[in-house]
Amino acid sequence: MSVNAQSNFQLIRFQIADFPPIGPNQVLYVQYTEDIRSATMRMEVQITDSQTGFLSQLTGMENVFIQIGDSTGTTEIGGEFVIYDIQDRRNIQGKSSAVLMLCKVDFLNNAANKISRRFGKGRGKKIDDIVKKEILQDLMGVDENRLTDFEATVNNFSFVSPYWNPFTAIRWLAAKAIPETSGSGKAASAGYAFYETRSGYHFKSYDSFAEKKPVCRMVIGHEKEELEDDEDKNIVGVDKLTIESSVDLLKGLNLGSYSSNVMTIDLKDMKYQDYPFSINKYYDEVKTMNSGRPPEFYKGFDNKRTFTRIMSKVSDSALFTRGTYTQGYTKQLSQSSLREKLFYSKKVTVEFVSDYSLEIGEVVQLDIYKGSADRELDFANSGRYVIGMVERTFKSSEDKMTTKLTLFTDSDGEKK
Repeated sequence: MSVNAQSNFQLIRFQIADFPPIGPNQVLYVQYTEDIRSATMRMEVQITDSQTGFLSQLTGMENVFIQIGDSTGTTEIGGEFVIYDIQDRRNIQGKSSAVLMLCKVDFLNNAANKISRRFGKGRGKKIDDIVKKEILQDLMGVDENRLTDFEATVNNFSFVSPYWNPFTAIRWLAAKAIPETSGSGKAASAGYAFYETRSGYHFKSYDSFAEKKPVCRMVIGHEKEELEDDEDKNIVGVDKLTIESSVDLLKGLNLGSYSSNVMTIDLKDMKYQDYPFSINKYYDEVKTMNSGRPPEFYKGFDNKRTFTRIMSKVSDSALFTRGTYTQGYTKQLSQSSLREKLFYSKKVTVEFVSDYSLEIGEVVQLDIYKGSADRELDFANSGRYVIGMVERTFKSSEDKMTTKLTLFTDSDGEKK
């Protein structure tokens, strides 16, 4: 990965429908966004049309192709988009401009479809197969070449979509999916992330990120030297870092991520059963990014006196075929809630200027130092993080593309 403080923005191609190509001098602002909690890439582009005046003819739904390259020529971002909104139209002294809001065609198709049908007919199908084959390929027509990173699940499932759009159904299934590598025992942690990058769609378990190796090391204030060691050449110097949250305790209490109880009644035989959940019994089996030790405050939930959330569920097991999922499906309500809460528990944002190679879903090693004199490593906040959001912003006044990454980790770093 190279870092370039000068111009690292090259407009390779920018075409809107059948209008003349857009040149670099017409582009005032660009923002490119990838989000691990969203199933699409988005772009905002502010352009001026003082010479041609074509902006007044745009109404939305026009096809757009935009391709942007970094200064090294190794990575390109962009592709085929659709204009879903036109904002901030201006005409000042004969100079007109507007901000085009762009999304992928799949995301627009998703928003336009409400589905009421059964998925996983018969005895049910693996959740990853439902997501990949039945929803994305058969229903939405996504090319198989963009569906290469799908992690196998262990549980079968069958359900009827109550007029959900496709991505809503996928997110609902993702919370219930158990990775095949975990099996169906105590360590069967539920919860998947569904997201899109340049290479296509990804359906990965939260546990799988703990197994990934860092693609680079990020160091606050690092400056590359001409004769630095080979092990330092993959270091990205970060200009600005903000630790936005270390733990959202109130959110965890409301979700029941630490201590909860699910009260169920089965209409088949009117059987009532409680499913208590305690993070202290579950945490040791969770694969984490860094330290395996639970935070100290978890000990306060190691009691049976009360729960932070009580949920009720009415089910009819006569409607389900027995399988790996249905045998313990109620337990997954609390486990998936806890796993997702852990994954997004610590949030850090970093800003720098570099090429465009980093993308969401990759793991980085972040090194944070205390103060500026002794350069003592802050072990608690350093460690391995997952890139959860990528925001790349170009401003013509600065003539460079800056990168802002939102990083997440599920555990504190530990002193080696």
